[in-house]
Amino acid sequence: MLKTRKKNSAAPSFLIRTLSLTPEDLQTLDRIAQEASDYIGWTVSGSAIMRGLLRHADQQGRGWIREQLAPLIEDEMQRGTVWGKKK
Repeated sequence: MLKTRKKNSAAPSFLIRTLSLTPEDLQTLDRIAQEASDYIGWTVSGSAIMRGLLRHADQQGRGWIREQLAPLIEDEMQRGTVWGKKK
């Protein structure tokens, strides 16, 4: 007899957002997705990768975000990939 997994009734709702990537960024995302898929044994989407990265960053705390992540974001913005305006 086959066992079926119970559907999680408390599954989160999802909001659709647009993500702009360079061709190089897309290659990196595809490589990470393939490596994660190979490890997990399931197809991994770019959305799952981004959610995982966001949760990881959130768990690290404000100090990590300021010391480790913010400089990378600043570097990205200085490359000219900026949407919006400076505060």
